[in-house]
Amino acid sequence: MKNLKKITAMAMILISAGTYAHSFNVKPSFDINDGDIKESPFFRKAGDKLFLNFFNREMGDVQIKVIDSENRILYSETIKSSLIVEKAFNFGKAEKDSYKIVVRDANDTFAEYYVVK
Repeated sequence: MKNLKKITAMAMILISAGTYAHSFNVKPSFDINDGDIKESPFFRKAGDKLFLNFFNREMGDVQIKVIDSENRILYSETIKSSLIVEKAFNFGKAEKDSYKIVVRDANDTFAEYYVVK
């Protein structure tokens, strides 16, 4: 019964993520590999802002960093034991540069690039 509840909850989250992503004309950020669902962070750009959503199925620590083109860490945060990780980055006053947003959980590291012109 617990597994059925978990599967139903995961299906609802994935359907919601897919519907939400579709409204912005992008693909959902998960892969199905060997029957296992692997989530990756979902990034959405809107003007000078970058929004991050991540389903942290393992409920472990998630580390987020913003790094500039000279590999300087401009922002770092560790979010502990949160199922849903959400973050908004405002690049409105940032210098012209290429920024890398790194999301690391217990198993994987993901990166997204944002360029301020």
